[in-house]
Amino acid sequence: MTPRGLPALVWVVATLAAAGCALTSKSDPLLPRYFSPERPGEVKPLAATARPPGELRLGRIEGSSHLDERLVFRDSANELGYYPERRWTEEPEEYLERRLKRVLFEERGVRHVVGGTAVTLDVHLNAFEEVRAPKRVARVEVSVTLRDARLVLWEETLTVEQPVGAARNGDVADAVVTALGESLRIAVDRIADRVVHELAAVPPAAEVEPAYSSDSATPP
Repeated sequence: MTPRGLPALVWVVATLAAAGCALTSKSDPLLPRYFSPERPGEVKPLAATARPPGELRLGRIEGSSHLDERLVFRDSANELGYYPERRWTEEPEEYLERRLKRVLFEERGVRHVVGGTAVTLDVHLNAFEEVRAPKRVARVEVSVTLRDARLVLWEETLTVEQPVGAARNGDVADAVVTALGESLRIAVDRIADRVVHELAAVPPAAEVEPAYSSDSATPP
């Protein structure tokens, strides 16, 4: 081979060697990080009341299909993304249901109905996400329906956004989770306030007059 061809040969050999190293080397494994928006000891003591604020059955507590164990972020109004290494310890709807039970039945003292007919609360979690632009906020959106056997007493979609605080040690993940937890707490408190208000207008089951059929005894 002539000396003129040596530089080109050296370049080809070096390129192939670099490509081979890239193909055969193993990248660092992706290690998932698990987060929870819940904080220990969050339940407030039940305030003393003359009588319970009402009775309630929890109906469907669901989440949108895109809300799974991966943390969701949004950079535009139309596009969602997932953090591959950031995971929830449970699906977000589980946090929502557990928070609803704690606030309604433990903090507010609403009687939890598990059988028979009662006013029913259905909640759908539409969004549980980090919004990264134009400003970074944690967004929770829920659609709420409060109904009895005949009528819808209250129906509304609530959206709560909380600013994401400063990152600690350059890692914003913990700040995002904290802000999402606060958004969830605010949303559930608003639901509980309205539910208690609506239940106040519903007579207790013991005060509801029974219906009499044509062959039943004449009521006194």
